[in-house]
Amino acid sequence: MNKILEETLAMNRKLSRFYPYGILALFAILMLTVIRTSLFGAVEPEMHIYFEIVFLLLIAVLGEILVTYFKQPSVMVLMLLGILISSSFFSLVWGVLLALGINISAEPPQILRADQVISVFAQLGAIILLFKVGLHSKLEGIFALDNLLVAIAGVVVPFAAGYLYASYTGGNFAYSMFTAAALTATSVGVTVALLKEFNLVSQRFAQIIVGAAVIDDILGLLVLSLVINLTGGTVSIEPMIQTGLTAAVFILGSVVAGRIFVDYLDREWPSGSGAIMLALALMLSYAYVAEFIRLSAIVGAFMAGIVLNRSRHLREIEDKTSGLELLFMPIFFISLGMMVDVTSLYAYAIPIVIITALAFATKIIPCAFAALVAGLKKKEALAVGIGMSPRGEVALIVASLGLTNGVLSVSEYSVISAMALLSAFLMPPMLTRVLKGK
Repeated sequence: MNKILEETLAMNRKLSRFYPYGILALFAILMLTVIRTSLFGAVEPEMHIYFEIVFLLLIAVLGEILVTYFKQPSVMVLMLLGILISSSFFSLVWGVLLALGINISAEPPQILRADQVISVFAQLGAIILLFKVGLHSKLEGIFALDNLLVAIAGVVVPFAAGYLYASYTGGNFAYSMFTAAALTATSVGVTVALLKEFNLVSQRFAQIIVGAAVIDDILGLLVLSLVINLTGGTVSIEPMIQTGLTAAVFILGSVVAGRIFVDYLDREWPSGSGAIMLALALMLSYAYVAEFIRLSAIVGAFMAGIVLNRSRHLREIEDKTSGLELLFMPIFFISLGMMVDVTSLYAYAIPIVIITALAFATKIIPCAFAALVAGLKKKEALAVGIGMSPRGEVALIVASLGLTNGVLSVSEYSVISAMALLSAFLMPPMLTRVLKGK
């Protein structure tokens, strides 16, 4: 009896060694089943969003590994990964696999379905990025004469060149005006991220880029108002005046109200998390108001950062918002890559190449020349020109307005949107080369 008991206990001890492996195998089967259903099956949207967020965070981790291995800027790597997980790229790859006779499902996997949620996360990434830059910027350096020269050069030349090009290639008046407006846009989220990566945000040429971009947004808003006004059939100067006054009231008012807010924050909230939450509330409220008046949420966030620059909580705000930066910023750059329509790049390759080359030339040449006039060195001036060249989401907004108003056809919209995204994607290696040669 004792011998049987001992043998049983010995057998149990041997089997106990395999228990963890058995549980692990069952867990792996469960995980694979969930992943397969999440990719190819029907999952409720509010449930699927968790899968999407985890997936994007893992893509961001992969990006960090690739950055370390290939020694390339994280911005460029994340945007490239965004292209590789985009629905257009998956559709292209799936079509090739089906044509080769590979036995797979007829429909490609749907990784990201909650477009609006991902868009909000991406927007928060851009907002936090410009907010952090604003924390290290001085108000008096934003509206300096040097910045104004670069901004004006970066609006007038692209607008004129865009209108002439679109008219010369057979475009009607409305299409030519929207093309010109799209070329005047400046989206410096990618540029600022690169400058932060190289620890150059405090350099004079970097401050010129940021300051000129803020002024560019105001001028671009006026240009867009003009374009919508002229292509709407009725010509009136009133909308432009109203737009200009609204932008001016917001910029000046945000500074005055911000100073009162900072005095209250430093006086009533000597320490604690309350001060951080109030600072974040200021950032998001400024971003909301700026977006509401169609100036751009990132401009509002940048202004919030500028006014908080003089707060004694500055270092604490900087430290405690780094977690938000870590979470949302990678999603912003991945989403930019995801918006690239790979099929349209092939279908309209020639016009896209031409207008993208025009987009770079009409920003780099005039902005670099204006920076030289401002007294910068040649390489710094070239960095300013290249840094001002991405059109990004600002030009996408212009193009989408043209499409929804019936002014642009789908093909015309595809060309402009491809130019906007390619300019954001191609700028990082160009600027990296210049910055490394400084």
